[in-house]
Amino acid sequence: MKRLAGLVVFLALAGLWEAVSRLGLVSALYFPPVSTIAAMFWKLTVSGLLPGQAGQTLGRAMAGLGLATLGMAPLGLAMGVSRRMAALLTPTVELLRPVPPPAVIPAAMLVLGIGAGMKIFVVFFACSFPILIGAADGARDIAPGFRLTAAAYGCSRVATLFGVVLPAAGPGVAAGFRAAVPMALIVAVLSEMIGATSGIGHYILRMQRTFAIPEMYAGVAMLGLMGLGVNAAVGLGLGRLLRWRQGWKGGMDV
Repeated sequence: MKRLAGLVVFLALAGLWEAVSRLGLVSALYFPPVSTIAAMFWKLTVSGLLPGQAGQTLGRAMAGLGLATLGMAPLGLAMGVSRRMAALLTPTVELLRPVPPPAVIPAAMLVLGIGAGMKIFVVFFACSFPILIGAADGARDIAPGFRLTAAAYGCSRVATLFGVVLPAAGPGVAAGFRAAVPMALIVAVLSEMIGATSGIGHYILRMQRTFAIPEMYAGVAMLGLMGLGVNAAVGLGLGRLLRWRQGWKGGMDV
């Protein structure tokens, strides 16, 4: 019912945009009718242009996100279970965490150029801290009784890590990962707008600069659909992984 209501609101806003543009209440050059944008979106999608550009962006975003997950989730778990590790790394984390990802792009361009490596690195930087903090908080918030029970049964540290710490910290890791997913897409698009020759971000900016406005909005629509699809896929995947934890939603639903 909520989804149906949301769809009705979306269609109402689209109809309002169409009417305002058709009636000449706004400039049709900057705000073309939704029907014109939809027709252009269909044309560019069928031709393969928009899916190709979006695919490059998605690949860069997922590569950076994957590297951040592989590197920062174990590090966060280590910080959560070891006070010594937390004391060692917390100053560096707190120094780098407030740095906005766009501020890293110029330095990354100097070192890595404007290729895919630069964009993947910037996405990695942006996604690292939500995943790191989520994993650390998840491991730190484990009830002491879990570890005591494992110790009482004579479990080794390795067995306790894989049998107790990882499952119990799973929701925290998953919440950090899900918070990083939209950030990965945002930063990937932004890095393409600043320095790139391909990708949906570069395409949208190029269309804006050449006043190909319907094409620009079609690119924005493709980006929105891509984000919607990725978020749905991640939510479904995490829901299956954490199906043992009743009611877990990842903290992203409204």
